[in-house]
Formats: sequence, C-alpha cells, structure tokens
Amino acid sequence: MVGSVIRGTFELYRRLAVPTAIATALIFAPFAVALLALELVVGTSERSQQGLAILDAVGSVLLFAPLAAIIAVRCAIALDEGRAAEPRREAGPAFQLLATYVLTQVLALLVIAGLPLVLVGAGIAADSPTMIALGAGTLIASGLINGVRLGLATILVVTGEAVFAKALRASAALTRGSYWATLGALVVITLIALLLAALLSTIAQAAPEGAARAVIETVVGIAVNAITVPFAAVGLYRLYGALRERKGERGPVSGA
Repeated sequence: MVGSVIRGTFELYRRLAVPTAIATALIFAPFAVALLALELVVGTSERSQQGLAILDAVGSVLLFAPLAAIIAVRCAIALDEGRAAEPRREAGPAFQLLATYVLTQVLALLVIAGLPLVLVGAGIAADSPTMIALGAGTLIASGLINGVRLGLATILVVTGEAVFAKALRASAALTRGSYWATLGALVVITLIALLLAALLSTIAQAAPEGAARAVIETVVGIAVNAITVPFAAVGLYRLYGALRERKGERGPVSGA
C-alpha cells in the first residue's frame, strides 16, 4: 500500500503543485515579511531570535499551515470529483473550517503528548533524570502509536466526516489493522517533505551574513512552505483514500 500511496501522492501533487504553491505562498508571505521586518528592527540578539522563532512556529502551526493544508485537500477533493482545482474558490470554506481543524489538531497533539510532557515537566521540577527519561520514552512510544492512529483526524475534518474527538476516533478506526502500512506511508511522506525543505534551505545557507541573508531566508522559507505543506496534505489525503479502499468504504465525501 505504501508504494501506491506515494505514487498517488506524486500524481495528484503534480496536478496541484502550481495552484496550491501560489496559494500557500500568498498565505505565508505577509506573515513572513512581517517577521522579517521585526527581525531587521529588533536586531539579531539571541533573545530576539528566540522570540521570533516561537512566533513563527506558533503562527505557522496554528494558522498558516492549517489554512494552506485545508485548501490543498479541498482542491484534491475537487479533482477527484471531476471539478477544477481553484484555491480561490476554496479559500472561503477553508477559513470556515480553520478553527475546527486547528482544535482537532490540538486535541490530537494533547492525546499524543499530554501525559509524556507532564512526566517530563514533573521530572524537571523534581530534578529526576529517571522521570525525565520515562517521560521522553513515553513520548516516543505515544508518537509511534497514537501519532499513527490519529494522523488522519484533520483530513476527516476537511472531508466533512467528523470533528474533534469523533475525528480522532474515526481516524483510529480507519487505521486499525493497517498500522505498519500507515506508519510506512507517513514516514515516507514526511521524509520527502523534509528532503525538499533541506534542499531548498541550502540556498539560504550559501548567502552572506546580514540583512541580505535574512531576506533570502525569508524568500526561501516561503518557497519551502509553498512546496512542502501542500505535498504533505495531499499525501495524507491519498493515504486516507487508500485506507478507505482497503476497508471497502465508499469514496471520499465532499468538503463542507
């Protein structure tokens, strides 16, 4: 199944690459430019860089990447239904789904990492290396188990099948009996996205230090997101379709 999912991902992404890359770049660009302006104003001290990095991560994870992913998946659904992929048409519904998508994603992350992080925090507070190690081990185990089981919850939000806890349960049911195939597909999709990001990031590393490098890093960062976010979203959507076929269920439903 892993091979068919990856082939299907590349085939679908080939058809969606240009419109979804443009849409994703337009989503990330204003935020990235604002962060660049802040960086140029506040300087490059370690504290300011850490603050900007946190702001970048929070904005990307909780707003911009989810919005771009929703648009990419909705465009993929449109193609599967014989309609044209038009990110502009999908932008309105994507904004309507955004809060539900993000809350479902956060709920999944809490299930995956909540208890392990509590253990790690308690270990740090108690200065207990044993408890910290236990928390770290639990986090790895939960990521391998619950991360796979709940990995398609957000896709189910976009297709309109389930939200919140129901989406988590539906994802677990969909992946049940296909753990290794699901894990394999998720790993390959993630590695491809990371490889693409690493290849593009080498451009910024070659730039000289200073303002010019900050500008180049911003442009490259936008390009990285424009390519990898839709690719990963399309990969999850194709994995979702393959698992539905394996269970003999009907095809994907339209988004809300």
